[in-house]
Amino acid sequence: MRAIRRFLRQYQSFVISGTVIFFSIIALFVGLVPGVQKAADLISETQSLRKSVATLTEKQRILQELDITTLTGYAKDAIAAVPADKSLGSLFSTVDALTAKESVTVTAVSLGTVGSVATESAKKLSVDEQKIGVNIIPFSIIIEGPIDRVRNVVDQAVKIRRFFRVRSFDLTFDTKTGVTKSTLSMDAYYVPDPKTLSKVTDALTPLTEDEIEILQKVSSFPLMTQESSVSDIPVIQTQPVTVDPFAP
Repeated sequence: MRAIRRFLRQYQSFVISGTVIFFSIIALFVGLVPGVQKAADLISETQSLRKSVATLTEKQRILQELDITTLTGYAKDAIAAVPADKSLGSLFSTVDALTAKESVTVTAVSLGTVGSVATESAKKLSVDEQKIGVNIIPFSIIIEGPIDRVRNVVDQAVKIRRFFRVRSFDLTFDTKTGVTKSTLSMDAYYVPDPKTLSKVTDALTPLTEDEIEILQKVSSFPLMTQESSVSDIPVIQTQPVTVDPFAP
């Protein structure tokens, strides 16, 4: 004990200085380092918020400059050309309108595969679908009529707003009647709605001139649907009718 006391008296100043330094180092790691880390995190978060604000400001500017009426029209035309679901009703209606316009007779319409009417979860994209980036509904139609009108159907099928692709077709010509029979193998397109939406803070880029030109071209294609004429609508009797059972 005496040796320790003598040592402390002799080196008292060094012991006190060492103790102060030791506790200062502990205080540095316990208090200062976490504070510096928290300050760095706050600076990083502030920079991120500034970028988000700048992105939203630019996004607001772009949205304010958009012609909503024109873009809404483009969107409707694009959805009519490539719907979000299989839309078999519009497919058959378009085929009916196209063939009726050319005055040819449709003798058969068939879907190419069972998968074309399957649910999205049960259907895997084919290699062709993955390549072009859309879903395909293969179908075929058999039409009969004069050869020039059958040729017009093939030509107009790829120039209407419901997008079709003619994969193959064959012609059979009857020399006696002058009637041409053709089997057209075709594809219709659709693109399901995305399952996830983009974030509000994601950047928005305005449409390029090429994209606007494509939308204008899509809108210029005729929209063909088969509509019932007035003569096809049954007349509904609104007044009571008295029937004479003894009338001849």
